[in-house]
Amino acid sequence: MKEKLQRGELSPKEAKEILHQRGLGEQESWKWKVFFITVWAAYFILWLLPSLSRHPPLDFLEWFARLPVIRFPAIVIYIVVALLAIAIILAVWMHLLHRKWGGLRESGETIIFYRKGLFSIMRHPGCFSFMIGGVFLPIALSQAVSFTLLSVAAIIIWVVWLYYTILVEEKINIEKWGDEYQKYMKEVPRFNFILGLWRLRKRW
Repeated sequence: MKEKLQRGELSPKEAKEILHQRGLGEQESWKWKVFFITVWAAYFILWLLPSLSRHPPLDFLEWFARLPVIRFPAIVIYIVVALLAIAIILAVWMHLLHRKWGGLRESGETIIFYRKGLFSIMRHPGCFSFMIGGVFLPIALSQAVSFTLLSVAAIIIWVVWLYYTILVEEKINIEKWGDEYQKYMKEVPRFNFILGLWRLRKRW
């Protein structure tokens, strides 16, 4: 299929349809999108509820407003904001790379396997950037939005969901690319970029 796509015998739309017919487009299915929306809703509700419950018409939830607030030193917030900026740049970069090299001219799915750039250091730089964003956003905005134990629960939900997403994606990638991707999994770590840099240096 990749060869046909590269020769122009198959359009990106047709290739995507074939992926879905083979069950390799799970993350684009309506069930997955509902799951995605549910997780996002749970994340933001848990994080924002203590602050929102101080205002009408949610003042009947005042109990949440009385939860102890966790405060962070200014230096921690500055560092987190810097990391968030890096995560945003990383996410945009991965979006553009998938559109350029993935074969389908979009960021959601790929049909061509590549391991260039950051993908030679870690397997999921895009998901890593989203994980950083979800973990650090409540801390970065903690001066304006109360950071409580519910914020911690929101972060845990976010991390667990992303990790599950990665496991599903890796299963799909093994079905797409077989031994080539399994070899890649052995050579390049999931997130550990320090180990990834070390292994990359050894491969050179």
